[in-house]
Order: sequence, then structure tokens, then C-alpha cells
Amino acid sequence: MKKSLLTPCLLAASIVATAGTQAAELRFNGFASVVGGMTTSEGKDALTGKPSGFTADAPSGGRYDDDFSFKPDTNFGLQVSADLGDGLSVTGQFTGAGGEDFDATVSWAYVSYDINDSWTLLAGRQRIPFFFYSDFLDVGYAYHWIRPPVETNVSVDSLDGAQFRYQGSMGSWDTRVQIYGGTSDATTTIAGTTIDIGLEDALGAVFYASNDWLQLRATHMVADFFIEATGSTQTDSDPVGVNFSGLAAHATLGDGFVVAEYVTYTFDDPVFGSAWDKYEGAYISAGYRIGDITPHITFATTDQSLEGFAGSINADEGSESITVGARWDFHPQAAFKAEYTTRSDESDSVIKAIKGEAREVDVFTLGFDVIF
Repeated sequence: MKKSLLTPCLLAASIVATAGTQAAELRFNGFASVVGGMTTSEGKDALTGKPSGFTADAPSGGRYDDDFSFKPDTNFGLQVSADLGDGLSVTGQFTGAGGEDFDATVSWAYVSYDINDSWTLLAGRQRIPFFFYSDFLDVGYAYHWIRPPVETNVSVDSLDGAQFRYQGSMGSWDTRVQIYGGTSDATTTIAGTTIDIGLEDALGAVFYASNDWLQLRATHMVADFFIEATGSTQTDSDPVGVNFSGLAAHATLGDGFVVAEYVTYTFDDPVFGSAWDKYEGAYISAGYRIGDITPHITFATTDQSLEGFAGSINADEGSESITVGARWDFHPQAAFKAEYTTRSDESDSVIKAIKGEAREVDVFTLGFDVIF
């Protein structure tokens, strides 16, 4: 059974240090992604008059434009855990993202207790298990892309609360069930303005099953969503209900692999009192390992329903993208990656007439992922 929140590759790189007296055994895991890139073509948002750009990391606000930059995807992190014995442990993770000028952030800070061989309780700050890669999203070395598709990216990614996790087996399948609840708050940037957003009374569940070649995952969460922005009727004193669901699968086929994910979230009332009502994002990605090189290709889509946009218009705003790239494992604990993404604006004509092709953008990135 899989007992760790981290990927096996990261655990293999861990450094163990034992303190002197009766202090707990400490385990340190470090990771870094040093990535540079720029847009090579951009659409224009007619409402703001600004080029579309490419948001690489919504939680940190990391965004590429036509000037080469190392900030949007670059990230450094250190995880520290202490085994206190008798099933009790403490974990903390500190990260510094380029989109936030590398300011240190406590992304994880929780206590875990093994109730028995199957059940574990985690309490404190944790990553919200929205996506297939949520548990190790910061560790670029753990996946083939420079970043997982932004089509399944969200601005709120941490939760202050509790989680019960069950791990077991069904025949040849390893299984995991996660039940969690809590609150979350974050900041995001809309039209150049930084605003506060978050979740209240979040309650969710995840089911995961895997065998020798196939991994399956399903998740659902309900919460109250708030956004502190001009024109919003969903402030923290009057949030709006949101439902989030996701399905994912990863298949290993010899030296090749295919991974696909679909997510959707709907609001009880359109956000800002009009417009954003429902979001859908999906991707499918395939790669093939040729020695130390893994070329890959990804197709992704988004569809966002707008109700009452510009007063009375109901329409869909969306995009389609293709990403081609390669990963080179030139070192046991480091990889070099390069990617090119081209994204087209597939919004309804009425949206394009008002906003322009705000989602149209091409971006090139390359960089290194390291674990230590």
C-alpha cells in the first residue's frame, strides 16, 4: 500500500537527520524548478486593452508576457517532517514562487496520526486534493510537463482543516479514500487588481485506485465561495455555493503513458451577480520514453458559461490548446524540459465581439527541475 503523500521519486531523494537526545527523527526533502519563458504571440483583451499573456500559476499570479522571464514558473521548496513515534508525525512545507517574488509561504503545516493500519487523521494546513497531481503539484520533477495543464488550475489551493484518509486494497488494486473539510483563503489578480478569494465550510471526498499499470481517481467537493472585489455580491459575509467534481486516469503502456483529467465547478448563482456560472476544463496527454528522453503532446480545452454577461448576454467563453514538449533526465535527480503551447480562443462570437480574442496566446518555456 502507498503510505506517503509524496511521490516515490521525491522520497528516494530525502535526507534523514537524527537529532541528538530524544528528539524526533527529521526528514528533509527539497525541490526546485528554474524555468524561463515568454509569449511568442498574443491576442488582446478589448475590455482592458491589454495583451492576453499566459498565466502559468494562478495561486501565485505567475504570468508570462512578450519579455523573457524566469519568474512565472520558477519555484523553490523545502519539506520538513518529524516522526514522533506511535503513529504521530508533523509535516511542514515552505515554498517560494517567482510569481510572488519568492516570498516564503507555508503551504503545508499539519499533524498526522495513524489511527490504525488503514486510517490516518491529518489536521492543519494541507493542499486541497482537487487534481490528480495535487499532492505533489509543487514538485516539477514528479511529472513530464513544465507545469500540469493550466486548464485544471485554480487560485485557491490550500485548506486549513482536517482530513481522514483510508488506505486499503481490493484484490490487485490499492485503494485510497480521502474525506476532508475546512476553510481556505488566497489572493488572485483580475484585470491587474489583486483581490481576496476563498472557500468556507468546504467538504470533499476523493477516491483513488491503482494497479500495476492503471490509476483512477474521482473527487467531489462542496463549499461556499467568496470573492472580495468591486461589483461582487459574493463577499465573505454572503458567499455563493460551489460544487467541484473531477475524474482522472493514468495508464502506463510499456515505455509509453497516457493521462487524462476532467474537472468542472458550478456556482449556485453567477459570480459577481452576473457572468461566471459554470466552468469545465479537460486535457489528455501522451508521452513515450526513449532512453533518457520523453517527448510528449497534450490537448486541452476549457468552457466557461456566462449568464447575464454585459447585462443580458448568455454565452460560452472557452479555449483549446496544444502543447508539445520533451523531458530529458540527464541526472538521477534532475531533468531538463522544453515546451511550446499554442492556445486559440474558442469563445462565442458575441464574446469575441465584446472582449476580443482575450484567450489567444502562444508561449515557449524551458528549464530545470531538481530534487534533493
